[in-house]
Amino acid sequence: TEYSILLILKHIIFLFISLGVLILISLLPKNNLRKFLNIMSIFFIFLLLIVPIFGYEIKGATRWLSFNFISIQPSELLKGPLICMFSWFCYLYTKTKNNFYLLLSFAILSTVIILLLLQPDIGTLLVYISIFSLILILYFRNLKLFILLAFIGLFFLLIAYFSFDHVAYRIDNFLNGDNSQVSKSLSAIKTGGLFGVGLGEGQLKYSIPESHNDFIFAILIEEFGVLFGLFVAFLYPVFFIMVRRSILSPSNLFINNTIFSLCFLMCLQAFVNIGSSIKLIPPTGMTLPFISYGGSSMLSYAIIFGTVINFSKNEESATNNS
Repeated sequence: TEYSILLILKHIIFLFISLGVLILISLLPKNNLRKFLNIMSIFFIFLLLIVPIFGYEIKGATRWLSFNFISIQPSELLKGPLICMFSWFCYLYTKTKNNFYLLLSFAILSTVIILLLLQPDIGTLLVYISIFSLILILYFRNLKLFILLAFIGLFFLLIAYFSFDHVAYRIDNFLNGDNSQVSKSLSAIKTGGLFGVGLGEGQLKYSIPESHNDFIFAILIEEFGVLFGLFVAFLYPVFFIMVRRSILSPSNLFINNTIFSLCFLMCLQAFVNIGSSIKLIPPTGMTLPFISYGGSSMLSYAIIFGTVINFSKNEESATNNS
């Protein structure tokens, strides 16, 4: 169909753009990359600010900006650069003990949270809170801090449940087992069996809207089988372990903690997407990294993957010229 051709064309365009961004970021000198990511954070926060004014609405949420042929989701693009910025501020605090850096981090996070509540995008909001909490734990390694952050996350989840009807609807349906999309996803997985029904032969993509984003994992299993699905699922923790083994030396706290946080983000998002497909957690609309359709998601993970490649190449300090 014309719609399918348009989706493929857009995906190919973003594929080449993302590949170029990945190569550029992976080749930049480390100090230049850190400064470049900080500038990107400011730019994407600005885009996030104008989303309520110039963005367009889909299914009750205003999260996207349209530029003629393409649309972008600033909250998705912001993930990698903002993680690096938060990590840098925490690193500066550990070196200087200047509370300004922590206060600035909390101020930026609070701004992002408010903007995400306005959209609303509760799933992405909880991801930001989780990753920011992880960064604090990595730098300060305090059990009391971990417990406090866990309660803060639970508090935001309760606020979301009682403040947004679509959040309450998804959670209630998940608890009551009434979600038709998840039921169709589980049925498709069962139909796929060990080896799948064959490329293009699956039916789930015709019965669930936006299945190429939210339920792409179930489509993969339906068409290629459970064994292939397990292979895909294990790629994320394997990548995480391989990267961690390449930076075992604690010679640079900023690089180590930043890489850990970026890899954890990828695994967390993969877990959320896969968990939604197999009824482990309520559906969130979160994409599966590198697999789900979506230009913003692809470009976001090109930035993240390029940064991980750059910081993992060697462990020379990226902070000497700060």
